[in-house]
Order: sequence, then structure tokens, then C-alpha cells
Amino acid sequence: MTDYIWAYSWDYTVGLDMTLEPVLLLSDIHGNLPALEAVLEDAEARGGYSAVWVLGDSVGYGAQPNEVVERLRALPGLLMVKGNHEAATLGEIIVADFNPVAGAATLWTAKNLTQEVRDFLRGLRETALDRGVTLCHGAPRDPMWEYLLSVHTAEDNLDHFDTVGCVHGHTHVPSVFGYYTGRNWHAIQGHDQQIEELGYRRWFVNPGSVGQPRDGDSRASYALLSKDENRGVMSVHFHRVEYDVAQAQQLIIEAGLPLPLAFRLSEGR
Repeated sequence: MTDYIWAYSWDYTVGLDMTLEPVLLLSDIHGNLPALEAVLEDAEARGGYSAVWVLGDSVGYGAQPNEVVERLRALPGLLMVKGNHEAATLGEIIVADFNPVAGAATLWTAKNLTQEVRDFLRGLRETALDRGVTLCHGAPRDPMWEYLLSVHTAEDNLDHFDTVGCVHGHTHVPSVFGYYTGRNWHAIQGHDQQIEELGYRRWFVNPGSVGQPRDGDSRASYALLSKDENRGVMSVHFHRVEYDVAQAQQLIIEAGLPLPLAFRLSEGR
């Protein structure tokens, strides 16, 4: 990931609701209930959270889409946006846009969703705004499909949202892209226990994937967005959690989903 680092002073609290603390950031759960339960337990052990923002793709790939959605719906302060897997499962985008394995998983998910879960997912928006932060799945410019993996893509998206911060998913890799001014950026890949202060003019945060990490670390990934009460500084705290990968794999196999979806969970790819 490219780094552009520049020392620059900016009042980055403007436009943010500074009562925002703490918020649990989840993305790309992909029907993996064992991973979700482990993340929720870990987040509670760290002091809990006041709200939960889910950044799309709660279904697809994994064998428990209904259970995942129902578990999320029971959480306090829930705000969810729609990802490309929800949209494909609902027939809003064509399955042919996916690779064969993802397409097969999408068709299985569409067949197995309850009507209640289907109706809930259909009501989700592609983007949302809460407490001065924009939520989306891919990127503000293209919430369904765009992968925000580089400074150049982040810069191209600055004109497509109006808030200081944007939280997103889709890449399955935890990251921060922070914009200062001009072409000066700071970019990092988030790792377990890493705390990144969001002292930027604009910023993008990706908590990584709960249910199908793709950064070589098989542990479930999530983040907490919080504020230092004394300094008034917003920060993102990245966390990784061990979960019962074998159980999630067995559920995929028993459901008749493509075997690569099970194998990749132990590899973090």
C-alpha cells in the first residue's frame, strides 16, 4: 500500500459529532455466524459499544445468512448498508457479474433466505450518513463495486461524499487512507491491536472482514471508532479475533456450498 506522508495541521473535528463513541465497525460477515459471535464477544469484553455500523455483505459465501442477519438486527444502535452480495441475492444485480464460486454461493443464499430477512435486506440503502460519517460498502463513487485499495482511488472519491470521514468495506482488508491537502496522503494496513489517530482533513476507514479475511490472517477482523475525551481526537482501533474456523467450514460443506469457500477460511485469503 502506497504511503504519502506530510505533516500538516488541520481542525479535523469540524463536521463530526464528537459524541460518537464507541462505534463497532463490522463488514463482510458473509454468513459466518461463528466469526460474528466471536467478534461481538470480544468487543463486549473491551468495554462494549454504543452503536453498530455494518458496511455490507453480511450474506454470501457462508452457510448461515439468516442467523447472521437476525443476530445483527438484535444489536443496539444498528445501522446497515447494502453490499453487492445482498444486491445480487435479491436479484438487484446480475449473478453473472460474479466469479463462478461466488455466483453459486449467491444462488444458494437467495434460495435459502427467509422472507423476513429478504424484506429486511431489500430495505437497506447503498449509503448512509450518521453522526458526521458516511457509510458505504465499496466506495462513495460506486458503493456496490469499487475497491478502495490505493491512494489514487481514495483521492478520486473525495468529491463523491461531503463528510470528513467515510467507513467502508468490500476489500476484506483493514485499512486507513488519510488525506491532508494537495496530494499528501497517509495510508496504512490495519493490524491487530493497532490504533490509528484520524488526524486528517478527510479519511477512509475499512475495518476488514469479519467472516472472510483476505490479508493472510484467518482471524475475524473488526474495528472500534472512538474518541479521546481529553484531547478530542478520533481514533480507530483494529482488532483480530480467533474463532471456530472448523465449525464454519463444516457448515459450508454440509450446506453443499462450493468447497473453496470452506478451504479459504483457514488461509485468510
